[in-house]
Amino acid sequence: MDRPAQVRLSAVVMHHPSRRDRIPALLRGCVPLDVRVVTDPDPGGPRSPLRTAKLAWAAIAPGATHHLVLQDDAVPCAGFAEQVRAAVAQRPAHGIALHTDWLSPQNGYHARRAALVGAAWAPLSPTEWAPALGFLLPATAARELAGYLAAVPDEVKDDDQMIVRFCRGRALPTVATVPHLVDNANLPTLTTGHSGVHHATVFAGSRPPPVGHWNGEPMAERVLAERSQYRHAGEYVVQLHLSRCLVRLLRPGTGEPAGHEFCWYWHDWCHLAGVSAADVTAAASVARASVDAARLAGVPARLAGEVWAAGYLLGADAASVRDRVPGGRTPACERWRRAVVTSWVRSGLADADARALSAAGLAALVELGVEAVQHGERRGRPHDSADPADSAYRS
Repeated sequence: MDRPAQVRLSAVVMHHPSRRDRIPALLRGCVPLDVRVVTDPDPGGPRSPLRTAKLAWAAIAPGATHHLVLQDDAVPCAGFAEQVRAAVAQRPAHGIALHTDWLSPQNGYHARRAALVGAAWAPLSPTEWAPALGFLLPATAARELAGYLAAVPDEVKDDDQMIVRFCRGRALPTVATVPHLVDNANLPTLTTGHSGVHHATVFAGSRPPPVGHWNGEPMAERVLAERSQYRHAGEYVVQLHLSRCLVRLLRPGTGEPAGHEFCWYWHDWCHLAGVSAADVTAAASVARASVDAARLAGVPARLAGEVWAAGYLLGADAASVRDRVPGGRTPACERWRRAVVTSWVRSGLADADARALSAAGLAALVELGVEAVQHGERRGRPHDSADPADSAYRS
């Protein structure tokens, strides 16, 4: 991999004036990066992130090797500038997302699985919207993206959809940093259709990894890419959505939109993770005894069962990847497991369930989810990407 002698990073914030109070803290969090602010040219007009993104991606500093665009609701981790430079130096030819949204069906799951494998990088979906809260490109690609966006009407609004189309069309590999280097401040949305609570899937926060972390095991990235690039019909992700564990079949080649809401109940398709429904439920009955019974007593059995299934399937999936990576388990696997489960539980509960749970009940659910991941990791087996049953998933 060719690496620049020195990373010269250009950085801007795409900004709407209604969030002007956010800018000072955001810029302080990026020091010593020289971050410029690019303001919506028509803040009183119809809301359109794309309108501002066009200017932001064109605002590349002279002499830069790479260009970073942050949105004004981004929250940088500790040591942000050092972390970004170290990360870019290891993947200089990639598009790099510094975040995935914990509600993102595909990219959020890819990031969770990568974290459990101990990987520094999560290859991203080539069809789901790009995680544009903090996104970085080589300067040449950034200029091309600016030209590509300039031809798209502002009324399209969604810059993240246009970015993923651009990267896919140019076969530009895209990855997310794991852990994520920015979080979402979860401010009221400025764009119709983007409501909900938004945070990072696995945020580095105040304890980012050592900069050597970004020189990750390349085999882990290759194996993870096999499971996220729409290359075979058996690809899937697991979702914890509205308090239900679901399996989303990606079904490449069918023309189905990446954002569709149709999923299958986990019980019917858990064999994709190499386990049976009986494996999952039998392990749950044994493991619940290891979680504080008094705390779990206030959690509905229905909810505990769904969180257990999600954690178990994720653990089995991660194990099937890790089995193919030299060195197997790493300290990073252990460090991020609880963060992965916590964000999944917090983002995956239906509003009514979240309101009904006490703080102790939520903590017990997280504990159960961590236990489920560990059980799934012990049960997982390698996937066969040439599964003869693949043809059934296309029907």
